[in-house]
Amino acid sequence: MKRFLCAAAISISAALNLFAFESPYFNGYTGFLSGIQNEYDSKSFDPAFTGETFFAGQIDFGGKLFLRGEFYAKANDIFKYDSLNGDTPNSYLRVEELSATYTVNSAHASHYISLYYGNFEPVGSDLFLQRQFGIKPIRSSFTESFRGLAGASYYPLYAQGIGYTFHPEGNFAAGINLYKNKAAEDENQDDVLNLDLRLASLAGISTIDFSAGLALPSEVNSEDNDALVYIKELQLHGGLNFLIGNRNTTSLLIQGGVNKYILRKDNSDSDSDSDKIEMKDIWAFVEPRAQGKYISIDTSGFIFPAEAAEDMIFLRNIIRRYPGTENVLGMNLNIHTDRLYAGATRLSVGAHTTFAVSRIDPDGDDKQENSLCISPYAGIEILGGTLNASVSVNLLDLKSDPEKSYSATIGFKTKF
Repeated sequence: MKRFLCAAAISISAALNLFAFESPYFNGYTGFLSGIQNEYDSKSFDPAFTGETFFAGQIDFGGKLFLRGEFYAKANDIFKYDSLNGDTPNSYLRVEELSATYTVNSAHASHYISLYYGNFEPVGSDLFLQRQFGIKPIRSSFTESFRGLAGASYYPLYAQGIGYTFHPEGNFAAGINLYKNKAAEDENQDDVLNLDLRLASLAGISTIDFSAGLALPSEVNSEDNDALVYIKELQLHGGLNFLIGNRNTTSLLIQGGVNKYILRKDNSDSDSDSDKIEMKDIWAFVEPRAQGKYISIDTSGFIFPAEAAEDMIFLRNIIRRYPGTENVLGMNLNIHTDRLYAGATRLSVGAHTTFAVSRIDPDGDDKQENSLCISPYAGIEILGGTLNASVSVNLLDLKSDPEKSYSATIGFKTKF
């Protein structure tokens, strides 16, 4: 990592010298979220106050060089200090992205060369679409997250690498990335080398973002000391974002992907079960959106890994309710409107009704737990940003554990 950061610093310094004559333009995005819910392992009312925040900034040197940085901090309980130095820290700070992108313009195309560290335009995120085409996010409000610009991460990514994107005239872009992914690191493997291809297009009323990648985990082969690299298996991954229609009108959003599909030789001595796709490595989301004059209705079906769902405001407490959850699947109904005003201030209100099945303890015993949550929410445009608040009630817990059935959040996001 030190070598990578040194190389990045040298490259950035050289680029700054080249473009010192350009007037830099800075813009950014920040947000914070606070929440309250009962500690689920407590036998009495013992509320925990969670907190998380992110800051993302970009310096644009005349459209030729983009320097980006993003940071994320989280506290599992704001008022708890006894575990800060323990095995399970109460809070942490992570660098989500450090990147430098250099742009070369030719007669009929633009070329982007990026050097990056962190969670850079991950598979499943619509961040690549936003940056290449300047569109607003197309993801669902049900998967709302304060994780950062990329939102909830479906594919575990914490990389250091280099990327190239080709964007010809028109609404098409293609990219290729070569990186080492520390998020996929195994105890018996080095950082996993990945090669990813990405294709995106705005075609009529459709928005498409497709990713496909290959991971090459390497191991030391004691039987062949002359081998430089011993690759025992290939790991495939990919994802799709597909929107038909306009995000603000009647439309259909389809998202899905596989985080790991392992390919081995037929005579491999590995456990044959490991060649199958595991449920925890699959994610999918389908949401038809009906836009009325005053009321909008979104219906959706989903399956998410627990790591992704835990970053989502309207699913996180279901994951925390059942420790050991591997994935969660279910349905959601969102009835909402943004046609309300208090004077000149716009308001948005709505409610999610979510039925979810949590799959727990994958070690042979397929235990499942059901949840039925009602989550009213509201938002108001204020101070140059949006203030959001929500309350969630798990109806299936009201009788057995009423004090553990409630949770609430309040958050604020703004651009500057």
